[in-house]
Amino acid sequence: MVVAAVVGCSSSHSNPSDATRSDARDPDALIDASPIDGSGSGSGAPHLWVLGYYVGYGINDYPTANIDWAGLSHIAFAPMVVKTDLTLDESFDDSNGTGVADAEALAVAAHAHGVKALLMLGGAGAGANIATAASAAHRAAFVTALLAELDKLGYDGIDLDWEDSVNLDNLVALAQALRAARPTIVLSYPAGAINGNFQTVDARMATLAGSLDQFNVQTYFPSTAVVGQGWSSWFLSPLSGVTTATPIAVDDTLSRYAAVGIPKAKLGMGMGFYAICYTGGISGPRQVTSSANQIVGGDNDYPLTKFFAANGTFANATATEIQRDATAKAPYLALATVKTDSGCGAATRYISYEDEQSIADKAAFARANGYGGTIVWTINEGVLPANAVGNRAPNALMEALHTSFLP
Repeated sequence: MVVAAVVGCSSSHSNPSDATRSDARDPDALIDASPIDGSGSGSGAPHLWVLGYYVGYGINDYPTANIDWAGLSHIAFAPMVVKTDLTLDESFDDSNGTGVADAEALAVAAHAHGVKALLMLGGAGAGANIATAASAAHRAAFVTALLAELDKLGYDGIDLDWEDSVNLDNLVALAQALRAARPTIVLSYPAGAINGNFQTVDARMATLAGSLDQFNVQTYFPSTAVVGQGWSSWFLSPLSGVTTATPIAVDDTLSRYAAVGIPKAKLGMGMGFYAICYTGGISGPRQVTSSANQIVGGDNDYPLTKFFAANGTFANATATEIQRDATAKAPYLALATVKTDSGCGAATRYISYEDEQSIADKAAFARANGYGGTIVWTINEGVLPANAVGNRAPNALMEALHTSFLP
């Protein structure tokens, strides 16, 4: 079956002790089906959600003990995949080879800080085995296995990241079966961004959302930018500015999902904690691209850990090269001369990324339009080095999530 919506699937300052922190929240107070509770804190702004993906292959980049929990309402340990025999793979692609122990430790730490803990089921390339397990012949056993895994590892729910070989009817049925079997389960789904030039949202997405607490959308690269095919250069995660040549942005994509009946309070946007670079002479946004251009860097290759490090391209950029787009609400580098950047892996003049201001702009947009929150792929890529540009603390981006989305 063809799913019309692209499905996808990002120091000198020390953390104060738990005794002085304000991030220990009551897990039951995070009302997943109605995330905007209007209660606020301090600023009077309502809480949104922040679901941060935490990948096993990056666990040593951001050890569990160092996580700034104040910037999260939910965390998803990733990836949990299905084996060919339809059992669950508990390795989580963990760098230490201790997936089960690390999963258990993460859940304990999350709950100690009032954060909901989810297991991310799937990811790119993992869909074929999920498709078999979720089929009518195997679905009941699959639901039983998933719930047993939650109980074994101490988790609250599942992020249904079924990205390829998707049968939408079976995805809907799987979510419904999980909700029926355990009404208190936390269920989320990360849908793909919508290119309005040729894509529409399948109405069954609204049926799926009926079983979910969060219907998030991966409004970040590689869903948001392409070279050639009539595209102009664009941003990592733009808030606005859709045209036929720049056809994807947060506001347009979320409005299309809302238009089929998904409640805005269940809809969340996405951001990636990495930078992307254009090659082939592109020097800024909205420039015509062709097969002579590439988009490089991105997830794993150019984490913000590296982008904001001392002596990098950003650190050496001039004030005029560091720019911000007023429509897309996105920061970028427009370099006066070509730079061979190790994070890009190629020569570039244009780099798009997230920063504290773009995080704040996304939160303001969510509140102004009644949306529920955001996902971040991945929080492992957002921890900064001790000598980060601008004296940024290691958890500066997590702190921005806290102050903007979870005040």
